[in-house]
Amino acid sequence: MDMAGTAATAKAKVLLVDDDRTALMMMEGVLDSLGYAVTTAGNGAEAFALLRETPGAADIVVTDRMMPVMDGLGLTRRLKREASTKDIPIIILTGAKDPEDVSAGLEAGAFYYVTKPPAEALVASVMASALKEIGRQRKVRSDLSGHQSAFRNMEVVRFRLSKPDEVEGVVSMIASMQEASDKAIQGIYELIQNGIEHGVLRFGLAAKSKHLADGTWERALAERARDPAYANGFVEATGMRREDGLYISVQDNGPGFNWRPFLSTDPSRSNANCGRGIARAANFAFDRLSYDATGNKAVAILLNTPKIVW
Repeated sequence: MDMAGTAATAKAKVLLVDDDRTALMMMEGVLDSLGYAVTTAGNGAEAFALLRETPGAADIVVTDRMMPVMDGLGLTRRLKREASTKDIPIIILTGAKDPEDVSAGLEAGAFYYVTKPPAEALVASVMASALKEIGRQRKVRSDLSGHQSAFRNMEVVRFRLSKPDEVEGVVSMIASMQEASDKAIQGIYELIQNGIEHGVLRFGLAAKSKHLADGTWERALAERARDPAYANGFVEATGMRREDGLYISVQDNGPGFNWRPFLSTDPSRSNANCGRGIARAANFAFDRLSYDATGNKAVAILLNTPKIVW
């Protein structure tokens, strides 16, 4: 782990929620060993009250799925409805392996959904991803404030990019076209970043998983981005404002990929190091998301009138 990552972890505050005292203590020990400052709660209602009464009490919430009074899904839904807590990444821990249960967690707004008992390496990877998401959200929002008023009147924008360090700027610009830009940020990022990693730099799932497990992913990404062998790859990202909402098209000139297993929430992948981003985008960030047959082009829609979930 690099020094910047270590410093960020040391300062991160985690609210751990579980009614099982033994499981709570075990997970607290894992998070403590990884350098997080941990606060605990015995159920969702207690956790929600703590976060409402003490703004900034947690950077990340890790919660059990099944609890009395208020379970993990209920807590997730409540936190995502509150302006002061809606951006906190929520990681749900569960023993359930029902695809509908996993889907419900992502639809509620969970950042990750991990089956128990998770390996410490997986916990470290998931928490690191949550920290990166926090930093990305903060940076993009800062960028948004500088140009959202100008982009609010833009009908069509199109960008061509090929480097990982170009992604965040493009994400903030396209997100600026939508009034409810916070919801769009994570989904747009996942689509464009996926195009860069797999379409331009040709990283497969197995290679990325190995680099994540070894802690070498960021270095491998940077090295390949400098390799002239990948200089001809590109991602074209387009935002189109229409009467019913914002349409986002992301297309790359790579070999494509089999997107079908990743568009849905498959619990068999819950212990994998990667492969969850597209499912999060489809279930939480966008109202609709579809791919062409090859996987080279994704089209996402953010409706002006959100779909009703009964």
